[in-house]
Formats: sequence, structure tokens, C-alpha cells
Amino acid sequence: MFSLLKYSSSLFILISLVSPLLSQGHWEGTLPEKKENTDYKVFAENVNIRKEPSLKADVVTKLQPGSPVKVLKKINTVLAQGKVKEYWYKVKVGKEEGYVWGGLLSDYHLTLGKYEILVRNLGVTSEVLEIKAILDSKLISSLKLDPGPVSNESWGHEFYNTDSFKPSPGEMFSLRYLVYSEIEYGFPNETFITLKDGKLASHFSRVPGMCDPPSCAESWLVFPEETLNADSEIKRKVYKGKPNTIREITRHYDIDDISAQEYYEREYLWNGKTFKEKEQTQK
Repeated sequence: MFSLLKYSSSLFILISLVSPLLSQGHWEGTLPEKKENTDYKVFAENVNIRKEPSLKADVVTKLQPGSPVKVLKKINTVLAQGKVKEYWYKVKVGKEEGYVWGGLLSDYHLTLGKYEILVRNLGVTSEVLEIKAILDSKLISSLKLDPGPVSNESWGHEFYNTDSFKPSPGEMFSLRYLVYSEIEYGFPNETFITLKDGKLASHFSRVPGMCDPPSCAESWLVFPEETLNADSEIKRKVYKGKPNTIREITRHYDIDDISAQEYYEREYLWNGKTFKEKEQTQK
């Protein structure tokens, strides 16, 4: 069964319709906020949960990376450390409650086998995402991405089977997030990451689908030994998987004129160390 990652365009059509109201750099000053009544994981080491939203307040408890906390309420107190600015939050840890600076918490997390993957958004000034692989509260590996100014509004991930790649790249997942844009409010980005022998590695990123009316795009991924069937309604031909290759098929089309469309293909070839990009246009 082929890997289908077709993003809904409706959200991005709506975003595009309101984008004329937004000025360039509309994200400036935006902080990566945590959602209230939501569970998060501790990102840093030796994190103190305090009785008040202050670095001088007494400590309620100390936590390690991967420890779960529940954010109860945002406190309108901002702390800056270098380029990173975040709010303080009231949190619950087990039966205890206290306060913690948001920069010490992850913004997204997922479980990959025996590892906990923690993601921290360093904010629109730094334009950096920091990712850690944690095992038994200990840091195993980390990496940084430079995707641009990232929003905390939309996070997601997808796991992929890598059995068809030789040699094995290890376990693979993609991290999905929204990057602020001057053309639109923002666009979806997806970064492919592997974890092998306890080491994280970033390989490539893509924009999986979006709309800036009347122009839109949608895309599909085809892994080795998979087949993307033809679709006569959108004039898509059959695409078969290639050895050690991820094929990305993208359809660009006009929502006002369905006959105005073109297909592009981009390939990511696994060379045993990384996925090397190769691009070609479908005529």
C-alpha cells in the first residue's frame, strides 16, 4: 500500500483569504505558547518546579527530561534567556502544583520505540527547533533544525517502515509543523528524521501541500515496493516505487480551472548515510 500524505487544502485556503490583512513579519513578537489543560514533557535537566513564578521562589520538586507535567494556566510573566522568551506556567506534577518557565518544557513529544522524542521551539527570533532523544530520563542524542519562524499552533508526526531500504537507515519518523510566512499566514513543513544506534539524523524537509488561491498543490509519497495507482479524475498516472528511493509526486493545479495542472517529481535516494535529493519535472 502506497504512502499517502495528502494534506487538506481547506485550512490553507482560509489562511490565504485573510492573509492580505497581515503585514510582513506578522509573527514578530509572537511567543511559543503552551496550551492550558494539556500534557507536556520536561525538556531540560534538573528542572525546578517552584512555588511562585520566580527564579527566587522555593522549589516544590525537581524533574528530569521526559517527566510529564500538565499545564494548568499561563501566567502573564515573561522570562528571557538570550533570544528565547517564554511565559511562566502553573503546572501540575502528580498531586503537586507549582510554576515553571515555559522554555524548560517541550512543545511537542512522541514515543519512538523505547525512546522519547522531545521537540522544543526556540521561538521566532531564533528560528530553531531543538530535538532530543531521551531514554530513562537521560539524553541519548540531539539535533537542531533551522526551518524559520515556527508556530506552536500545529504539530504532528508520522512513522515510516524502513525495511525496504538497504542498509537500514534505522527507525524513521517525520515531524510536521507550521512555519510563518510573509506570503501567507504560514505553510506546512515536514522534516524526515531517523534514529539509528541511538543517534538522531535529519535528512530532508518538504512542503506537503498548500493553497495560495487560485494556485494549489497536493503531494504523495511512494516508498520502495509500493505503488501509487492512477487517478483518471486528476489525470495522474501510475507511480511505482524504486529501490532505496522515496518518490514524492506533487500535483500543482488551479482551483478555478482544473485543466490547468502539472505534475512534478522529486526523489530522495538512500545512499547508506543520508537521503540525497534528486528533482525532475513531469511533462
